[in-house]
Amino acid sequence: MTALASGGGWAKAPDYTDDPARLSSIADATARDRRHYLAGGMSEIECRTCHACVLVKKTSPHHTSVQWNDDARARCPEFSAILAEGGNPAMLPTCPRMSASIDHGVSEGIIPKESPVTDPDGYW
Repeated sequence: MTALASGGGWAKAPDYTDDPARLSSIADATARDRRHYLAGGMSEIECRTCHACVLVKKTSPHHTSVQWNDDARARCPEFSAILAEGGNPAMLPTCPRMSASIDHGVSEGIIPKESPVTDPDGYW
């Protein structure tokens, strides 16, 4: 099913405004996807040097997702040094001390080596 966009051209996705049950189902699935990709399988880890706490997920042996919050960035000396120099901390690939703490967390079993395929709601 393909719908016309309001401007007369083809839309990329169908328009289900006349089907509230389907719109609700799509909204629910989108919310589950968002939880899964942004928070699913995340484990909290604390830096063994500065005690900054971040959320971490290993999606493969070579890929690690790290979510920093404001408090963690404020505690991290690597981020502080970048800011003191007028740099952009978003350009910092990683903090080596946090990376070491994450590696330690993986070796100790605190962080799974790879995130589980299923989310806590059982949708995956």
